[in-house]
This record gives sequence, C-alpha cells and structure tokens, in this order.
Amino acid sequence: MARKWMLGTFVLLFVTSVLGLLMRYVVFSHSPILPFIHILHAHSHLALLGFGFLFVLGSYLFTSSSRPLNFPGFYKMGVGYIIASVFMAISFIYQSYGPISIAFSTVLMLMAYLMIYKFRRSLANSNKSEFNPFIPWSMNWFVISTIGIWILGPTSAILGKTHDLYFLSIQFFLHFQFNGWFVYVVLGLLYSGGFLHTKWNHSSRQGLNLINIGLVLTYFLSVTYLNKHPIFFLLNAIGSVLQIWGFCLILFPVLRGTIPSRPNIQWARWMIYFGVACLATKVLLQGIAAIPSLTEVAYSIREFIVGFIHLILLGGMTITISGLLTEAGILPQNKLSAIGWWGLMVTIFITEVTLFGHGITTWMGLGNSWMFVRVIFLATIPFPIFIAMIVAGIWRNRVEPHSIRNT
Repeated sequence: MARKWMLGTFVLLFVTSVLGLLMRYVVFSHSPILPFIHILHAHSHLALLGFGFLFVLGSYLFTSSSRPLNFPGFYKMGVGYIIASVFMAISFIYQSYGPISIAFSTVLMLMAYLMIYKFRRSLANSNKSEFNPFIPWSMNWFVISTIGIWILGPTSAILGKTHDLYFLSIQFFLHFQFNGWFVYVVLGLLYSGGFLHTKWNHSSRQGLNLINIGLVLTYFLSVTYLNKHPIFFLLNAIGSVLQIWGFCLILFPVLRGTIPSRPNIQWARWMIYFGVACLATKVLLQGIAAIPSLTEVAYSIREFIVGFIHLILLGGMTITISGLLTEAGILPQNKLSAIGWWGLMVTIFITEVTLFGHGITTWMGLGNSWMFVRVIFLATIPFPIFIAMIVAGIWRNRVEPHSIRNT
C-alpha cells in the first residue's frame, strides 16, 4: 500500500509541475488561451491541499508507528482524496474562484480534517514510547492555518476582497501552512522512525517551544505590509530570533547525527542533507527579513515570495522527506528514481538562484523582466521531466518489499 499511496501523491506533484510550467509559459508567450490567474489558483491549491497534504499524511502513516494502523481505511480515503484533488484543479482552471472550485476545496478540507482525526486516534492507540510532539503539533498548525480559509468567504461577501482582513486571512493560511505544517513534519520525521540516532530530548523540547512562539510572532511580518507601526516590526524580529535559536537547538544534533545509509543509495543521504540545508536557509532568510530596512523588501518583491515558498515546499519538505522514505525502503531505490531525484535537486537549486537573483537585481534597480520570464521558463522545463522519472521509478517498483508490504 505504501508505494501505491506515494505513486498517487507524486502523480499529483507531476500535474502540479505541469501547471507551474504552463503558468510560466503563459507569462513568457502572452498566450490568451488560459487566464494566468486560473492556472495559478489550480497550481497552488493542488500543491498545498492536494500533493502536500497527501504526501505528509502518507509519510506519517508509514513511518510514525511500528504498530499497524488502519491502512485499508486510510487507503480508500486517500483514493477519494486524489480524485477530489484532480476535480478541484480542473474547476480552478475552468472558473478560478467560483462555486464549483470552492465546493471541491471545501470537500478536500473536510476530508483532511477527518483523516487527521482518524490518524491521531490511531496513533494514540499505538506505541506511546514513540510519541513525538512535532507530529501532533504539525497537524495542529494545519488545522489552525485553515481558519484563514474559512474567514475568506464571509470577508469577501461582507467586506469585499480589497479589505485588509481578506489579505490577512490569506497570509494567515499561507504562513501557518508553510512555516508550521510543512516545516514541523520534516522536524518530526527527522526525530522519529529510526532515521537518525538523535532522539527526542530536552534540547528538542526547548527548540519546539521556541519555534512555536517564533512561528506566531513572525506572522506579524504580514501585518507590517498594512500597518507600519514599530511594534509589529519588533514582534516579527523577536519571532525570527526565537526561530533561529529553536532551529539551532533542533538541527545541530541532526547534522551531527549519523544517518543510516544502505549500500548503493548514498544519494538518499544527500537528499536529506539538501533538504535540511533548504530548511536552514529558510530560517536565515526569515532572520534577514527581520531587519526593519529589509522587511518591506521581503514582501514587496514577488520573486522573493515565490522563491521562499518553493524553498520550503520543494526543497525543505519534499526532498527531505523523500530522502527519509528512500532510506526506509518506502520509496524505491532504482536508477530511474536516482536520476529523477538528482535532476530535481539541481532544478530546484537553479530556479531558486534565478528567483532570488532577479529579486536582488530588482531591489537594486537592475532587474531585467524581459530576460527573467524567459530564463525562469526555461529553468522550469526540467521539473515535470524529472518528476515524471520519479513517478516511473515508483511505478517500476510499485510492489513493496515484504517488510513494508502491509503498511
């Protein structure tokens, strides 16, 4: 079941990458066939509510407990979730935000709540000695983040889409999704499942407390976009410092730990290092953005925002967890998969350099938009190619080894 689940999630990632490439092609070619905003909404919703959620939940299902969970029940819900995700993406392409797309998004969130609830109940009945606070906290932040989505509807109807609360609600969802849900799952899996010799300890607990506080305070970076009161800049700066401190307590032991590596899959170890490096870069960028003179730059240049989002979702979350799953034998260890993962890491690096490089040159008044849209389009082309290779690698070895066949 494990590889069938992951095969479905990476098919969603492939579709997401095709939508991302199409989105950049529309900008590059000025194609009037599909509105940019329709593709953008389909791409972002499928990435977060489709691939992102299902990939994280699957990672938890197959690694968080040594005792059997109700896998057949989750598998049926997972199939339904994939189908609903595809229809949600199609509806966004058709009408952007509208009755159909909103209905499918609502169905997905309700299904996500149900799956989280069932998983937490199953986990509570498993081996309590394996309890890892990062896992329930990550799910807490997922649920908390969706409060922003539920506020959007009434705000749009009563106050309008130009109201400050509408903007803050979107930022609330994105902040706690990326910096909460996706980051915490990486930390949780690094400390569980026997991937590292470093286990949950007092330093980890202190780091978790600091990151929780810092996560709440760094939300005020979004508030500074609307209100330049010094208190909001101060709260964001304090939150950034606490996040750096907390991540140091957590990641330093991880980097010193020994990552068990199986013969001929050293590339999985490099995936983990690459992902952790992306996570560390994310923390450093938040620290830099805490400097008042740079705070406005962080949210006023689109390339910085897109680069930051991809750094977390693709580099920090997807690559790290996939490396851990490959180490565990849940993802296959064939040559096709290895080429796909190496290619994906190189592509992520090139696109991040392109995005942040153009953002910096734009900030300095030297940016060339004509050149950027062409370069970023060309740099994006390998994404669906290498993800397709990863999908093909999973398909080739879709029958799990006996040790994970029933998980």
